[in-house]
Amino acid sequence: MEPPAQSTSEPPTETLPTAPAPAPHARHWGINAIFALAVLVGVFAVLAVWVNRQVLNTDNWTNTSSRLLADPKIEAAVGNLLVNELFSQVDVAKELKSVLPSEVDGLAAPAADGLRTLAIQIAPQVLATSEVQNAWRGANRTAQIELLRILKGGSKTISTNNGEVTLQLHTLLVQLAAQLGLQQQFESVQSKLQGSTGEVARGAVQEKLGVKLPPTSGGIVLLRSSQLKTAQDIVKAIKGLAVVLPLIALLLFVLAIWLADGWRRVALRTSGWCLVGIGLLAVLARRLLSNYVVNSNKPAVQHAFAIGTSLLYDLAIAMITYGLVVVVAAWLAGHTRGARAVRRALAPSLREHVQYVYAAAALALLLVVVWGPFPSTREVLPVIGFVILLGLGIHTLRGMTAQEFPDAQLGDFAHGIRAWYNARRHAAFSAISAARSTSTAAAGGGAGDTRIGDLERLASLHERGVLTDEEFRAQKTVLLQHDA
Repeated sequence: MEPPAQSTSEPPTETLPTAPAPAPHARHWGINAIFALAVLVGVFAVLAVWVNRQVLNTDNWTNTSSRLLADPKIEAAVGNLLVNELFSQVDVAKELKSVLPSEVDGLAAPAADGLRTLAIQIAPQVLATSEVQNAWRGANRTAQIELLRILKGGSKTISTNNGEVTLQLHTLLVQLAAQLGLQQQFESVQSKLQGSTGEVARGAVQEKLGVKLPPTSGGIVLLRSSQLKTAQDIVKAIKGLAVVLPLIALLLFVLAIWLADGWRRVALRTSGWCLVGIGLLAVLARRLLSNYVVNSNKPAVQHAFAIGTSLLYDLAIAMITYGLVVVVAAWLAGHTRGARAVRRALAPSLREHVQYVYAAAALALLLVVVWGPFPSTREVLPVIGFVILLGLGIHTLRGMTAQEFPDAQLGDFAHGIRAWYNARRHAAFSAISAARSTSTAAAGGGAGDTRIGDLERLASLHERGVLTDEEFRAQKTVLLQHDA
């Protein structure tokens, strides 16, 4: 008698409680929140870069002066201002009356009006000369320096509370006076204003009004200090963040993609759409800033603002373009039929002739750099970043295609296209045959209508390129002979 078998089952052990896995929906919400924060930081980053590069950079601002003078609205405004300033400084009628004979001195006033009309006509010609162009650039540089002083809290000549940002045009005014033969009279008036008597007069006005008056005449008021209060607050808040904010936004995107374990390609595509959103919001911010800062009743100021913020617009378009490139890259790494077809077509070249692929990509990037559509494509560090990203992208794509299509050959893509075309043509022939069978079995009264329908379908296939000319004629002959 055998001893009873002992149970080999071990006594139950106590299961320690494990921490619950985070809910997928909670992780998705957290990643989406990171994307939203990255978009918000990205918009302020674009504004900070714009302020640093264009508004706070005297050289960049001065380079826009030629574009300002080339604008018809600004040119007309500057010309009218110069004429008004010149005729307010010089009593042209009085000067003419002093040189005319007493018998015709009554014609001095009409002659002065005629000279004023002539001055308005020749003012654009004066503004087109190289001397005036250089003077205009210098005046813009001076105005931009004054703007920087205001944004930093005021200056000796323009205060934050009641000052104005003025584009001084004294040199241009001298040029116009010389063209009209009034340079001597104009300089005489200016010498009086700059002398001791003029200093006393300006001092009395400054003491009474509480403002600092310049010793020269001729200027365009671009923006008043009351309008710049908001701009001052923004500049003080974001100055120095032109590097920090873009870096923070980039780190947020990287963090969101890293946390998206299992769906990083979707997160990369979302990052691309976020870049597009940043560009669109930057364009909207430019429009809102224009409505708030610029006086809508002054077209010249509107055009000056549009030209002065052109770099902001370029940055916004660059963000949209870069975002679309990221979206396309994410699509290329996806599982759609089109993406797989593209990867299959590129697999042989990436495996056997990868050096040519790198060379073609480098040539394309070089063409973009030579073109320079965006500010980042004209700077060294961003271009180096583009080179690194492009190289990593090609390397990653090569690894994917080697794993997915290890046996793909150079002619597979063309053969696939040809097979797809033949399949479509075979389907068209099958449809014609089915229609022909239906027409044969139909009643005799409807045979003529069916034949016409077959011919119409045959002609449609020929027009769409499914059937060649020879195939169309052969099928048409068969169809007519069959019906006969």
